[in-house]
Amino acid sequence: MALAAPAPTAAPPAHRSGTAAVISPAGAGDLYLPALARHGWNTVAVSTPTARPPADTDGYLRHLTHRGGLRRTAARLAHLGVQAVIAGSPAGAELADRLADRLHLPGNAPESAYIRRDTGFTTAALLDSGITAPRSIRTSRLANALKWAAFTQVTGLVLQHPNPDHPHPARYCRTPDDIAYAWAHLRHSTNQPLVLREHLTGTQYRIHTLTGPGPDGSPEHSISAIWSEIRTPDQQVVRTDLLSRHGLLARALALYTMRALTALGVHYGPADATVTFILDRGPALLSLRTSPHADFASDVLRRATGHDPIRDTALLLTAGQRYEAPPQRRAHVTKVALLPRRDGALDPALLRTITTLPTVAATTDLHANTPVRAGQIAGRLLLVANDSRAINQDHQVIRASESIGLYGSPP
Repeated sequence: MALAAPAPTAAPPAHRSGTAAVISPAGAGDLYLPALARHGWNTVAVSTPTARPPADTDGYLRHLTHRGGLRRTAARLAHLGVQAVIAGSPAGAELADRLADRLHLPGNAPESAYIRRDTGFTTAALLDSGITAPRSIRTSRLANALKWAAFTQVTGLVLQHPNPDHPHPARYCRTPDDIAYAWAHLRHSTNQPLVLREHLTGTQYRIHTLTGPGPDGSPEHSISAIWSEIRTPDQQVVRTDLLSRHGLLARALALYTMRALTALGVHYGPADATVTFILDRGPALLSLRTSPHADFASDVLRRATGHDPIRDTALLLTAGQRYEAPPQRRAHVTKVALLPRRDGALDPALLRTITTLPTVAATTDLHANTPVRAGQIAGRLLLVANDSRAINQDHQVIRASESIGLYGSPP
């Protein structure tokens, strides 16, 4: 699956005021509205008939519905004077690329949009470009998956939906029976393809990037943040640590990610890649997203790290510039997930203990006696400190609290 060479990127806008189109805004995408307004820009929301409307419909200049006619939607946006187009959610990523191309505005390569939103196609495209990627098969037939698994003779495998944003988590498989069981739970229609890939036991890294035209007009990628993730066997992220962007590890991850972004036609805007290391093969991309991202404590993270994906993207859209964070002493930042092993409710005393720890800078909405479900994340805490040892000590207290009754009296 060869990819065409990147086409020249359209010049970014550099206006004091303007109008941007946010495609299928939802969740983090709704945050573009106030971020763009701070630059004096209006925002147009473009939704599809099956998508939910934006949370704040009153704040948008217009709310359009795309009903399948690309030419008609592009003409309506041109009539409104739209000068930038950005995806507002995973559902809007491909349409955003196609509308930007139609309007001759900066955007990602539309001909490879389907590759970026399907991990099976993504892996094949990287391998065709000579870039390391996991061994995998994308198929709609269980028999093909079982045959491939027997041929590769890999001891651990992961079965997942091709779309990296699909709500159902990947399933770890060891035997043909495991694959068949996971297949029955993940497949929702007779023609639903799934991806079976080798399970990679190394640390996974979430790498946030921002792409825009460089001095010569060609796409230039910059690394905004690198997070190291600790996951459970069923791929639940339970701890995430912000890594320094200096050193050999960060350099290797950055160089690989930028090569992968170029090969996959990422020319403009935010992206985040999940990358791991394969023994004797080096870094390997597991998934790529070009939709907006925002953390549960974005204000605290911005002060601690200088990084804010929504703010940085808005600056690129409106002024064609990248945010330059002022030099500051590096803080150690960790996100911790609360993951009950059984059903219960949040104990008031232990909840108060962990939320008032010295390094806890923010949490998701946590309330005493709230019911929790086994295997479902009950909340998250953000830990910030100048010393990593302080974070590790508080992390141990959080895990100890889980063991002794944070979710109710232990059996």
